[in-house]
Amino acid sequence: MKQDVPVLGILVLAIVCFTSLASSESTAPGISASLPVDRKNPRECDCFTVSGADPGYFQHYKLWDFRYVPLKRQDPNAPDPDDDEWDEDEYENKNEDEDEDEVEVEDEEEEELESQYPSDSLYFFKTTFDKDWISQKWHRPRTPIAPVTMVNSKRNVFFTRAPDKTDPRATYLVLRTTRHTNFTSTAEIETRVRSIFRCSLRVHMRILPASTVVSQPPHSMYLPQDPNQHAIATLNDGPGFKNVTELGDASRPPSGACVGIFTYQAKNCESDIEILTSDPSHRVRYANQPDYDPQTDQMIPGAATIADLPVPWTGWSTHRLDWHSDRSRWYVNNMLQEEKSYRVPNLQSRLVINLWSDGGAWTGDMKIGDSIYLGIDYIELAYNRSSDGNRYQFLFPPSNTSLADVESGFEGQDSFGLETDIVTGVFKKKKKCKKGKKGRKCRKKQRQKEKEKDKDKQKHGKGGHGHGDKDTNPKCHRICNIDELHFGQVD
Repeated sequence: MKQDVPVLGILVLAIVCFTSLASSESTAPGISASLPVDRKNPRECDCFTVSGADPGYFQHYKLWDFRYVPLKRQDPNAPDPDDDEWDEDEYENKNEDEDEDEVEVEDEEEEELESQYPSDSLYFFKTTFDKDWISQKWHRPRTPIAPVTMVNSKRNVFFTRAPDKTDPRATYLVLRTTRHTNFTSTAEIETRVRSIFRCSLRVHMRILPASTVVSQPPHSMYLPQDPNQHAIATLNDGPGFKNVTELGDASRPPSGACVGIFTYQAKNCESDIEILTSDPSHRVRYANQPDYDPQTDQMIPGAATIADLPVPWTGWSTHRLDWHSDRSRWYVNNMLQEEKSYRVPNLQSRLVINLWSDGGAWTGDMKIGDSIYLGIDYIELAYNRSSDGNRYQFLFPPSNTSLADVESGFEGQDSFGLETDIVTGVFKKKKKCKKGKKGRKCRKKQRQKEKEKDKDKQKHGKGGHGHGDKDTNPKCHRICNIDELHFGQVD
């Protein structure tokens, strides 16, 4: 009997090992049964995968949740960030001292605007979301192929109540574009981080029908009194160009604008989701750039796809772009719509969401006085960075991309601070300086502190973990599939 004991022990050990192995294989790439994860706390995960043909491997995760943002504005005596302090405009290079008078005028104009807009709307740049996503304010002058000047305004990005939802606290983010007499006021947000290298991006959104009532802050620029006026520049005329704006119906938005959701590093290194409001409400366009050959004046085969979705974009749906090493895949509500191996981006990139119109052949033109609104419930992102180590090799630009095509100058941030997090948005808080010359020293001191803080981050590591943030051999004991856990789901 004594000889049977070791044999029995070995047999039991073998059964236990086999059971453990079978269990680990059955749950991969999901969550380990021995390591449960709180669905509301993605920081318990070591790495992330997604549903679909390629689960991927992503070291970071962010969810920007816009569904319950507190819209009550701060007390007038509470700190209120100045425009110039929080909006880093890469397209302007002005002397700070020379701008003081201009900033004071902007502050007065903003105070007057804030006294006008309703309490159930709030500018995006007034919240902590602006630490990760920056509202753009660059402009693009008219050209022969884009005959309407385009002016991005950060006041076109704001939060509002969600009248289509039963919960009176419900909110969503809005991007707005409006056709003025001589220009179009447009909206764009982009990540401050520009080192994203492979990701799964999801945007839960809808383009609001014309019948939707949007509680919104006022435009900072004058709107024409005659909304039926529709001045079209002579440059708009051309072969195949639609210079007639359809009246449409209340169940869809006006025509003449484009919604873009995309990764971007250069004009030849970009992956797109684009929706034209002149298209049928089930139609969307996917592409890896470049999709057009100017030498032949032809679309490049395999670069772009026009897809008809199972759901209209006037209703809430999740548009998803998966950027893998050898494939770009596009989904709606996690249903695969298209995939491409052509020109998959191979450079670190930023993410961009915009709503724009330039009067050209692509977008068409809007009727003067018309506005179009994009509503966003949340943005979800599983991603890697080019600085994460040698697991993903950073590549040089492709042979037909010149170095001039790759953006330079404004370098942005290396990380989102907390690399894995659910962000719900609160007011920014900081010391408020006096206006005019009395507050000039205070504003300079604040700018100096921000510069020192940035230098300290560069010295000790952006993610708050010192040099260990660049782990060249990341370990993943707890794998989380974001489509199984549904971090973005509201109970």
